[in-house]
Amino acid sequence: TQLWPRVELDADYRALARRIWAQDFDGPLPGMDTPEGKRAAIEAQLARAVAAVKQLEARGVSVVFVRPPSDGAYYAYEERHLPRSETWEVLLAHTGRPGVHFEDHASMRGLDLPEWSHLSARDAKRYTEALATEIQRAGLWDVASAPREVPAEASAVPAVASR
Repeated sequence: TQLWPRVELDADYRALARRIWAQDFDGPLPGMDTPEGKRAAIEAQLARAVAAVKQLEARGVSVVFVRPPSDGAYYAYEERHLPRSETWEVLLAHTGRPGVHFEDHASMRGLDLPEWSHLSARDAKRYTEALATEIQRAGLWDVASAPREVPAEASAVPAVASR
């Protein structure tokens, strides 16, 4: 699928989409307005991810996490409330699975995200090519051919740091 062309090509409609996103950027996500709430929410999602990885890999499915790009006010909100060090890095550590994060690859940065969270049609193609290239370069196509156990320390999801 692709971003609706009207969001990409119509400046007024794109501005409307951004205003709608930005309505929720004033504070944390629901239930994450205290350090305890944030910690509990992240721990719950980590536990779900660990369980999902175990279930998928028991069926022979290869798991590689992908963090696609975001930009502008949406990215700023993510970094303020769900920073990489408290989410992405912890996810990879708990699941023991590889991941490809857009910030780690020059070819995946500087792309056009008209409403901050979805790629333009042209850059969706560039991103897909860059992602496939990185997955191939890192040898991640073959993750399923060598099943691995989820690290023992991931079974009991430890507390994550909160700000």
